[in-house]
Amino acid sequence: MICGTSGIGKSKLSQEFARSVNDDDGSTFLSGRFDKLESQPLHAISSAFDKYCAWVTMEDQSTAEKVSTALKANMGEEIACLATAIPNLANILGDDFNSTQSSKNDDTAVDAQKRLRYLFCQFVDVISRCHEEPLILFLDDCQWIDKASIALLNQILMMS
Repeated sequence: MICGTSGIGKSKLSQEFARSVNDDDGSTFLSGRFDKLESQPLHAISSAFDKYCAWVTMEDQSTAEKVSTALKANMGEEIACLATAIPNLANILGDDFNSTQSSKNDDTAVDAQKRLRYLFCQFVDVISRCHEEPLILFLDDCQWIDKASIALLNQILMMS
């Protein structure tokens, strides 16, 4: 965790770290930013994974194919729910993916949140196994983090 007062250069430090990591050891650096005005829960995390999906389909087709196969095998039709939160996921899944596939729709709000957290964790597990090098998730402006993102990050950390 990078801590400090506003304007001290925390974001710049993380950008330099990302550049160094990507150049030196091939790790994949994912980043998202929490926003005071953003009302959509999980926005920063969804955004980071959406950028990942866009990147992997453009830059690393073999990994995109591994991820696609593993996601379909592990998540089945449930992946359609996750694709609503991560739009570029459809690019990884390919032409045979139907984002309107039926998925359980009769969940209560609490059950739907738990299910989405579970699906995000499955996604993180799959993409982590499909990369030989580490994946690094950087989230900026955490003072604006929402409760759903805290719960998801806790669940991801618990599965590690």
